[in-house]
Amino acid sequence: MGRSPCCDQNGVKKGPWTPEEDIVLVSYIQEHGPSNWRSVPANTGLLRCSKSCRLRWTNYLRPGIKRGNFTDQEEKTIIHLQALLGNRY
Repeated sequence: MGRSPCCDQNGVKKGPWTPEEDIVLVSYIQEHGPSNWRSVPANTGLLRCSKSCRLRWTNYLRPGIKRGNFTDQEEKTIIHLQALLGNRY
């Protein structure tokens, strides 16, 4: 019918990530690339589910993630496109 939930297993760590776990995940992804997330916990020894590893990489650790406020140019572009297109996506 489908895959069983990966986070319902015994021994899976939940809660905040430690800096040591971040280092292990980043080094693994740099070596093997961001694919086949279901194999990441088994190959790295992290006691996290594959979904947690994927989300940690995608939302926090991936290079090129921009954080902070919009620049003035970005804000002007957003306002211009809102005026031009309205709420259409």
